[in-house]
Amino acid sequence: MTKTVQRRRSSHSSKTAFLQLQQTIELGPAWAGNSVNCVPYRVDAVRTYNGVRYVAYFDDAGDIVVAGVDPSAGSVARAHITNSRKPYDAHQAISLGIDPTGHLHLAFGAHASSLLVTRSRSAELTDGFEEIREDAEEATYPMFLTLKDQGLVRLHRRGRHNKGAIYVDRLAGDSREWTRSATPLISGLGQPWSCGPYLNTPVVAPDGSVHLFLVWRLNETATSAGAVVNVGLDALVAQDGLRSVRTHRGVESSLPVTPLTSERVIPVPLGASLINQAAAALLPTGKPAALTYWDAGDGIPQYRLCWLENLSWRTAPVSSFRTPFRLDGGGTLPLPHSRPELLIDPTGRALVLYRSREVNNRLVALQLDPPDYVLRRARPQTLVDEDLDFYEPIVDRAAWSGRGELVMYVQRCAQGMGRDGQEDIEVAPARLMTWTPG
Repeated sequence: MTKTVQRRRSSHSSKTAFLQLQQTIELGPAWAGNSVNCVPYRVDAVRTYNGVRYVAYFDDAGDIVVAGVDPSAGSVARAHITNSRKPYDAHQAISLGIDPTGHLHLAFGAHASSLLVTRSRSAELTDGFEEIREDAEEATYPMFLTLKDQGLVRLHRRGRHNKGAIYVDRLAGDSREWTRSATPLISGLGQPWSCGPYLNTPVVAPDGSVHLFLVWRLNETATSAGAVVNVGLDALVAQDGLRSVRTHRGVESSLPVTPLTSERVIPVPLGASLINQAAAALLPTGKPAALTYWDAGDGIPQYRLCWLENLSWRTAPVSSFRTPFRLDGGGTLPLPHSRPELLIDPTGRALVLYRSREVNNRLVALQLDPPDYVLRRARPQTLVDEDLDFYEPIVDRAAWSGRGELVMYVQRCAQGMGRDGQEDIEVAPARLMTWTPG
């Protein structure tokens, strides 16, 4: 069913809204016992391809639904995949990729365990998917990436949070088999204190290079800063289809990149609650930008936009939260604010998307102007005026870069402290929502 929903007025809405809701597609009941459908490292969760918006999610039974939405007709085609590994852990999220032949690839179900993978039988969603098979032992955080030549690669971490490496898998010409690189792209193994690398959303530049922002999770026995000690922010530029890496000044690094050779561009103190796996985008200049959060010393983490200007890195606070908290504890944490999402339009304006307890868990967009992205001149707008609990923004980047449309997967989801692996079952309706600049 397709319907257009009118936005209710709120403290973050106004008559001068800069985004207009155009369409809401109801997808059906979705898994909501944890945030497995609503985590930002689902690269991608939604992807527009040849005019169809593909989205994958776990339904109320823990099976997989892949929907193909035709936005012009408002119609939805669905493929159902029976899944025996139920998503009791939010790390088991589904990532979706599309190869040059139009086949859809899914990777899911992993948290330092075997990765479950499948692909569509053809470029037609109604033909269904092949049998699920296991791949990549000790995998977590699969991410598909379409390169400039339209080739499809898959990134994943092998190992654990404090002892791991990032590998690149490449799809063979027949679009069936994946070949893993013998050497990891990034590795925290073999150091005096092992650590685990976490990638922000990778960004492919027009010249084919891939911009990567990186956070390292230290071994908890290495410092007294607690169980979650993230350091960074580091930045890399991968080239040759992720076969080589250099800094933004052109210094090449041998593979794998390690904590010794990874370039620290934004130093964040130990114990500052730097979040892992936040957002990244490109400015109109082709320079990279990242959106993340950390605590500057007052105990209150704030969103911070970081961007490269000429050869210098700049930062600007883009929130004014009042809630003190620390990143501490194991597994997926129920945090007061979502990890933010970042989109940048052709004029350089930044769009920050987030959910926060301080706005009653509403989905909010914040528009900031270049060149300095000053918070006091920002324009906020409530996009979804309802309690989304622990939802984090899920964005269709292809729709934004292709047509300037903001397309988001939206659902309420719960998330308990230390509940990874627990049989928490709730259900919430899932939607695909589209806004256009107003």
